[in-house]
Amino acid sequence: MNILEIKNLTVEIDKILILKDINLEVKKGEIIAIVGPNGGGKTTLVKTILGFINPVSGKVKILGTDPKKAVKTGKIGYLPQKSSVPKDFPFSVLDVVLLGLINKKLPRDKKIEKAKKYLKYVGMDRFENKPYSGLSGGEQQRVSIARVLVSDPEIIFLDEPSTGIDVVAQESFYDFLQRLKKEKNMTIVMVSHDIGVVGRFVDKVAGLNRFLHFYGHPKEFFQKETLESIYGSEVELIIHSPECVACEHFHIDLDFK
Repeated sequence: MNILEIKNLTVEIDKILILKDINLEVKKGEIIAIVGPNGGGKTTLVKTILGFINPVSGKVKILGTDPKKAVKTGKIGYLPQKSSVPKDFPFSVLDVVLLGLINKKLPRDKKIEKAKKYLKYVGMDRFENKPYSGLSGGEQQRVSIARVLVSDPEIIFLDEPSTGIDVVAQESFYDFLQRLKKEKNMTIVMVSHDIGVVGRFVDKVAGLNRFLHFYGHPKEFFQKETLESIYGSEVELIIHSPECVACEHFHIDLDFK
């Protein structure tokens, strides 16, 4: 079952072409990473899928309907690149998660019960009364994920979810996404720059730079020719483990136009 379908999508902003002829399908329960250079259109694609940007041509169907209708169902979760919750937000951890239920018609006690449930699920229940501003970057990210999950979405979109998190916390975070997939059959679409890391945790990679240059299994994505077509520069592959193609580390010239 396809939970997301994109056909012949073209997007312009201020008459500048951002995306051209994008075709992509996501099945329920898949984890998808959208990768590519800065300015390649990754965030624009996510915002178009969510109905925040109107395309010039093409169609997006999510949860079987158009984006604006789908968003109103409350079955879509979105964590933007810059969190809508400031790091110095003067609320408790529990209060932050409750923001995810602000438009839900539930009694206060039921909302608190759900918020606590998801704080426990992300391993942050012992922090529920702590100030959100006092948490580490990784801890704040987990709380933000709980805020997204508390409304019980079928699909979630994460824009650069590992930004500002140390390497150890990143590994833990990606393990958590795998757990979401396994236990809740959650569909996850995330924008990421960590191409050498996400390959171990996702089902498919979308290589985007105005055009969709690649969409498929990570092992097929991690090829010199494919990376050069996306990043438009010389790519040096440094293999850390011969048994794990997706564990390769890449040095890429990021001086893009």
